[in-house]
Amino acid sequence: MGYQELDAHLVAPKRFVTLAHLHQVEQADYTALQEATGLSTPDLSKIVRDLEDRGLVLVSKERKNRYVNTMVRLSAEGQTQFKQLLRALNRVAGQ
Repeated sequence: MGYQELDAHLVAPKRFVTLAHLHQVEQADYTALQEATGLSTPDLSKIVRDLEDRGLVLVSKERKNRYVNTMVRLSAEGQTQFKQLLRALNRVAGQ
């Protein structure tokens, strides 16, 4: 058991807190994600785009009145990888 079990990309703090929040909710809009993670809009956009490119999150746009609301949720693959990451972290921590 060692650091090789951990996906360094997903353990990065900004990605980890984003995945952790999405793991706890069905979906979230950018405002909720920003409040939960403390990330700026540019940082959050970059993280979400990266996670989407990796197939870990699904992004959809909803129209509310005259505004477009961006919704983000974990994909099935994202759920699986996040759970595996949590198990690996617990193993490394000796739990």
